[in-house]
Amino acid sequence: MFRAGSLTGERALALATCFVSLTALTSCGGGSTGNSRDSGVNKTYLSVEASDADGDTLQYQWRVTGGSIDNRNASSTVWTMPASRGIHFAYVTVSDGRGGWVEQQYAVNGDRLDLVAAPPAPIDRVAPAVTDVDGATVRLRFISADDTRFQPASAGAPEARTVYLPDVQVQLFDQGSGSLVFGGTTDLSGELDLPKLVAGATYDVRCTAQNGAPLQDCGSFIAGDEAAVRGVIPALTAAQNLRLFGHVALAAGDVCGRESAFFNIRSAATVQLRLAGGATIGAPVHVNRFGDYQVSAAVPVRGALKLDVQCEGYSASLDVPASPDPAGYVSSVPVELSHAIANARPQIVRMVANGADGNVRGQMVVPGDGTGSNVHPGADHYLTYKGVDTRLSACLYYRALGAVQDCDDQGNPTAPISFSDWKRQNGFGTSADVKADYINQRDLNLVRRMVATRSGSGIAFYVCNAPGPDGQSQTEIDRVLEEALDDKNKVACVAMEYTPVSGANGGQPLTKFFTFGPDETLLLSINLDGRGEKFMPGSCVACHGGTTYNGRFPEQQTASPFLGSRFLPFDTGNYLFSSKSSQSEAAQSEAFYQLNQLVLATEIDANSATSRLIQGWYANGHVLDKNYVPPVWQLADAQPATAGAARFYKEVVGISCRTCHVALATQLDWDDIVLTPARARTNFCGGTASVAVNASMPNALISRDRLFDRIESDASLAALVTQFLGCSAPLPDPVYAKR
Repeated sequence: MFRAGSLTGERALALATCFVSLTALTSCGGGSTGNSRDSGVNKTYLSVEASDADGDTLQYQWRVTGGSIDNRNASSTVWTMPASRGIHFAYVTVSDGRGGWVEQQYAVNGDRLDLVAAPPAPIDRVAPAVTDVDGATVRLRFISADDTRFQPASAGAPEARTVYLPDVQVQLFDQGSGSLVFGGTTDLSGELDLPKLVAGATYDVRCTAQNGAPLQDCGSFIAGDEAAVRGVIPALTAAQNLRLFGHVALAAGDVCGRESAFFNIRSAATVQLRLAGGATIGAPVHVNRFGDYQVSAAVPVRGALKLDVQCEGYSASLDVPASPDPAGYVSSVPVELSHAIANARPQIVRMVANGADGNVRGQMVVPGDGTGSNVHPGADHYLTYKGVDTRLSACLYYRALGAVQDCDDQGNPTAPISFSDWKRQNGFGTSADVKADYINQRDLNLVRRMVATRSGSGIAFYVCNAPGPDGQSQTEIDRVLEEALDDKNKVACVAMEYTPVSGANGGQPLTKFFTFGPDETLLLSINLDGRGEKFMPGSCVACHGGTTYNGRFPEQQTASPFLGSRFLPFDTGNYLFSSKSSQSEAAQSEAFYQLNQLVLATEIDANSATSRLIQGWYANGHVLDKNYVPPVWQLADAQPATAGAARFYKEVVGISCRTCHVALATQLDWDDIVLTPARARTNFCGGTASVAVNASMPNALISRDRLFDRIESDASLAALVTQFLGCSAPLPDPVYAKR
């Protein structure tokens, strides 16, 4: 949710709900190509004013989504705008050197700058043949073996809270050959993404209980046909008699440090156990992304111990509490030591951009004042349930598709294709094109100019996006649609195709994703909800699914681009349309039928969730039945115990869940589930010890906020949601909020 200010000399951007922004390939970190002495219409002068209640010296980093920027450590810089119409974005991150971070986004519309670039030379490239397996992968999630019950600051019984373990060293072996397949270390989520594995093969896991400890047996698994997350609990011995755990965060509850693939930042607090006399015990251990840690060590049962806490420039030495057990430190009695850092993160006061003539350009993009998405202030909360890619993995994904020639070690591509190249290669511009224009109000609130075609190479779709309306008045809806159709306020074009790659998916077509900026450049990342740039392809897999993707596209040259993703059906019940007769829903009904038939043609299983949904919509002709309810939900609706099932399906599942979940294979497609399993309740309601999963759905900001706005304003709908999901609002995480 966002509120938008005025745009001098431009139409006010309708950023009050959501938008797409994308990171251009030229926006990588250290380049300094702008100069404050330069002048010209393409120069935009950015400045940010931030405050720090603790009086810390502030540090700055800059990024942009088009053109180039002088990434100086200063509160002002110069942005050399791309020679392009459309909306471009600048980001600044401000840190205080003691674990406090804040990020601000700024939008500038280039429509009125009259900058036009010469068209790039055409590029035609074929994807390299795949030699590696393109089967499923596994994400390992390491958690503490101990019963970690945190004591609330207020009176009350301790509450169970799972501690995820960073810094665990892991090796993976093929059980059949005994060969080492992969080695790595868990991240700040306590997770490790494995490479694509051979389905049906058995793999052994060896890991360390603590960083630097000897490797030990940590179980085995059989790789399946679909990606999976597997919990691993490192074995601990009785000799590790101290079980120390706790929570470390800033005074206001924010986790100390920051993790951002977009800014290439990985900063987190560490804890180091030592004897009071000074000798260290084991290696330092990172505090995880939720602010929790766990340390196991062999120590004197009544020893005097210290825990050194460090986060960037902050450090403290804490006395480890004595064990409540009369025998001293024993493995059966974990000890908690939590710490609040006396520091507050910086605050953005204002950010402004000026042209060379001194006139203000653009506006800040500011999270709205409502409770909605602000319950989860972390930029990485949304659209990350399936994983988080990096600049390198995004570039290598494009390389596997033949969209770039190569990638350097930092993920910067060479010779990328343009949007015009992609359209030409997929046969657009003929009578076979199917077009529709609408606003997808329920998930992204974007004006969507959709075009699809079927050619000799396969099936392809692209959609060019512009910001949607602030409200829902027909006058505003008509205006933003008209402006988008006039090629104004373009943010990006997202493209998908269903074509084969040699050696991948058994030679059968596969779903591919591309994003292009307003200047037609191929882009590495996308900001779908105002919560930060997220790299390809994970930002697409979040909704389109990926049976072989689980955490990150493999950072290797020969990885298969087969993700196991799907196209999404066109659900007109969630769209807004122009009042003009030529662009009304009725006038475009046949176009939507044809678009959905093209989606259906990409489904190899006539009984898949997507196939059943489209067939149900059009059971009686070419007009989509917006009142469609699957038979099992209709039957449930007629039973006293599940009365209301049809309304729940139409008003909750149909507008907030179905569009994405039909593409997520077996991960709760909602087509035949009436009484939801405990897993669905955890993902929706939360409140359990599994803070990584709690209340993670809906995993899209607009869907989440609009669903809960409706629940809060309609008591009968709230009762239905409670009946079928177990709550009408997310429950808090145990003791500490997810930050």
